[in-house]
Amino acid sequence: MKKYIQYTTLLFSLPMFIIGCCFSNIDVILLSVCFIFINNIIYSIQKFSERIIFFAFNISFFIFLIGRLCIKRLTSYEDVYNKFSQYGLDFADNDIALHIVIVLFISLLFLFLGYSLFKEKFDEKNKKPMRIKKINDNDRKKIATVSKLIFYLTYIFSVMVYIDKARYASAMGYEGLYASYSSSLPSFFTKISEMTAISLFVYLGTLPTKKKTIIPIIMYLILGVLSLLTGQRSNFVLNIMIVLVYLCLRNITDKDYKWFGKKEIIITVCLLPILIIVLNTVSYIRAGETQKQTSAVNIINDFIYKQGASVNLIGYAKTLDEQLPEGKNYTFGRIIDFVQENAVTQLFFDFPTYEPNTIDSARYGNSFADSVSYILSPARYVRGWGYGSSYIAELYKDFGYIGVIIGNFILGGILVLMSRIFRLGPIWAGFGLSMIRLLLYSPRDTATSFIVTSLSLINILTVVIILIGVMFLKFIESNKRISHQQEGKGASINYYTSL
Repeated sequence: MKKYIQYTTLLFSLPMFIIGCCFSNIDVILLSVCFIFINNIIYSIQKFSERIIFFAFNISFFIFLIGRLCIKRLTSYEDVYNKFSQYGLDFADNDIALHIVIVLFISLLFLFLGYSLFKEKFDEKNKKPMRIKKINDNDRKKIATVSKLIFYLTYIFSVMVYIDKARYASAMGYEGLYASYSSSLPSFFTKISEMTAISLFVYLGTLPTKKKTIIPIIMYLILGVLSLLTGQRSNFVLNIMIVLVYLCLRNITDKDYKWFGKKEIIITVCLLPILIIVLNTVSYIRAGETQKQTSAVNIINDFIYKQGASVNLIGYAKTLDEQLPEGKNYTFGRIIDFVQENAVTQLFFDFPTYEPNTIDSARYGNSFADSVSYILSPARYVRGWGYGSSYIAELYKDFGYIGVIIGNFILGGILVLMSRIFRLGPIWAGFGLSMIRLLLYSPRDTATSFIVTSLSLINILTVVIILIGVMFLKFIESNKRISHQQEGKGASINYYTSL
């Protein structure tokens, strides 16, 4: 039944999109966007645990890029800063609004096509259930021991860093974190704190029992709560989402045990409105405003509308085309910066480096977020304000509609690949979870941030330390085995000598 409903919504969305384009009707195209989104959701629900990453990504896509348009058209939501746009956009030109909804439809359609085609191809090649490969239980237990220990040790530093940021944000304001924040802690405290997430992900990649994951996961969620004290909501939400994704992936690896079933789904659905209210409250507090909405429905509408500001970036990629720096590639900007600015490269080459939220970064760097924010409001930008970025806006700016088509098709394949990485062992699973967490944020983030951030030098160093720790445990185990063997031989010799 679900499959027939999915096919109906898919087939219904296509002619609606074509008709909307022929008559330049924004509402009709927006409706087709909603139908292709529903298609993606129903497709995900059919095999929820297997397609959890695709489901979570589409939810993120809706919140950051579609929800604002829908809330504005379906409700009487009033935006005091934008009273004249029918869609809650920053643009009065209907051609730009038309461009935005066209890009959204193309993105969702080819995201679905990429995911479904790659999923079918992978399923044909590998019909066995997901499980850890290329590692024996003894090594897996050692990796679990070392990674869990590192998580606990570095967790203390993470808490201290968040508390330090919270104090600064309380004194200087949320935007001050990006414009002038300098940690009062020793620099190595920050570096050690960056080892916390990857060490936890590697530990979770060893597939521990549910009982053994409870405390580490709760501690990780607490870090998300601490991030709220700094005014940063994204870490809180992403921490929750990656935990839910992990639980669903464990439904696949543990066929005989339900990690995320009906009970967990009901609890999640019940907690969702509360979480939205909390997030919305944080938004008002960091802006120094009083929350005006009172009913739960209005608060949820307010939250979705405000989170959807990133959809404007698709329009700015078109309207600011001539003002943005020439010769820049924003889609691969994070990779370019990583290659040029890392410590090893700087030893041999004199590539220029730019600090975030600086004029030089906006004018000469490869950050779409910095360049757009500076053009829109130079004064606010240097004080720490930023509009953020979106992988779709970057794809369109660099490669046009063809880039949006190919980019989303490839992204669909990447989402399939992320769940498959779980089969390759704890280390790969650790990097995979890190990438998934950042991929879920890509509708509001740069296109390649999930690669650069996950494969950062500190993450790689953490994994190396884990492997060294495993080798050390093996060395101790080997010495103990040899010692026991020698003691056994000595006892045998003494026995025969006594005879």
